[in-house]
Amino acid sequence: IEVFATLDYHPPKCKHCKGKQIKYDFQKPSKIPFIEIGGFPSLIHLKKRRFQCKSCRKVTVAETTLVQKNCQISEMVRQKIAQLLLN
Repeated sequence: IEVFATLDYHPPKCKHCKGKQIKYDFQKPSKIPFIEIGGFPSLIHLKKRRFQCKSCRKVTVAETTLVQKNCQISEMVRQKIAQLLLN
């Protein structure tokens, strides 16, 4: 099962200089493995919004609790692996 999703929200303040950020572009979709759904493996194709600061020009990427920063393995899969290792 494949799910196509887009992560987009209002631009936050810049983490570096606290300046105003603008919506910049989308990142190439990440392929994030997810837990099985109905016995079928699932994959999320997630496009994340990028933001650029108008002051310092640094670019940041939208963040989600689905995956850790700079990671492409979902938290649900991490928890499932940890659970299987403990059993």
